Amino acid sequence: MISDVSKFISKLDKLNNTKFEVFVPSLNKKVETKALNLKQQKDLIAPALDGIRGTLNFSKTLNNVIIDNSGLNDLKIYDRLPFTIQLRKEALGNKIQTNDGEVELHKILNNIKENSFNIAPEQTVRHENLTIHLKVPTLQQENILLTNCIQTISTLDDDLTEHVGILYLVEIVKYIDSLKIDDEVVDMSEIKIEERIKLVERLPLAIYRDISEFIATVNKYENDILTVGGVLITIDSLFFDSSSDE
Repeated sequence: MISDVSKFISKLDKLNNTKFEVFVPSLNKKVETKALNLKQQKDLIAPALDGIRGTLNFSKTLNNVIIDNSGLNDLKIYDRLPFTIQLRKEALGNKIQTNDGEVELHKILNNIKENSFNIAPEQTVRHENLTIHLKVPTLQQENILLTNCIQTISTLDDDLTEHVGILYLVEIVKYIDSLKIDDEVVDMSEIKIEERIKLVERLPLAIYRDISEFIATVNKYENDILTVGGVLITIDSLFFDSSSDE
């Protein structure tokens, strides 16, 4: 019998250090990651009933899990998907129940391998004397914005319309790396998030189409991968809830 709990925890930690490989298309190679532990699963499931704030907390938690388990700090948001599917499959099995029936996760992993990865990591768009440099954010960069967004929503009344408006702006802000008018340049990483949002709110509407098209390339890539037999798999807290598969 082991009476020293700390020693037993140390042995459990060694079990949690077991690693497996994930194929990451943007890197065109397999990388190692640790498996999910029970605490991480609990943290991923916890936000399920907290509305928009819960959705943001889930995304932030998932990003942290991927960064912590892989040890990689420079993963882009389009790298999240292969880790998410592989982590869930290794921890909870190959099958997941959806409203449209059972789906086998290895089919999504096949999509990841078979779908060509052709997302440009950055792009420049122009409108008159305005130049905008767009860049796909890392998971860490996205988490900075998510944290701010969660704090902002928490201070507001429970106004769904206002919450959705904030989400819309943050989704655009996270892709904008810098702005330039004539010789004046603003590096978005060097200013406060509130200031970034103010700048984005004042952008000419005509430029949004180009920004949206850049963002859409990431969204389409993810949707194509997550579609199995005509069914689009949703990645949310319930995706990691083993009881929902019973």
